[in-house]
Amino acid sequence: MKAAVKKRANLCCEYCKAQENLSSSPFSIEHIIPLAKNGTDELDNLAFACPGCNNYKFTHLEAVDPVSGETVPLFHPRQHDWNEHFQWSEDFS
Repeated sequence: MKAAVKKRANLCCEYCKAQENLSSSPFSIEHIIPLAKNGTDELDNLAFACPGCNNYKFTHLEAVDPVSGETVPLFHPRQHDWNEHFQWSEDFS
């Protein structure tokens, strides 16, 4: 199953699109909906993630938007379109 997740992700983090071959740390397979929140080990609930995204997300499904202060859902690679979910700030960060 690990090979299928990596192939589907094209060896890129499914959250930030970083390429594993350009990283100094190995990527991992993580649960989009954590097991602790009733997620499953099914292929559709597994994502290839860089250490930064995996550590930031941890078991969270939501976060506070730093601009609006609203609680918003974290990016879900099977349900959200990356280009619609994210936008660049004026300083390109």
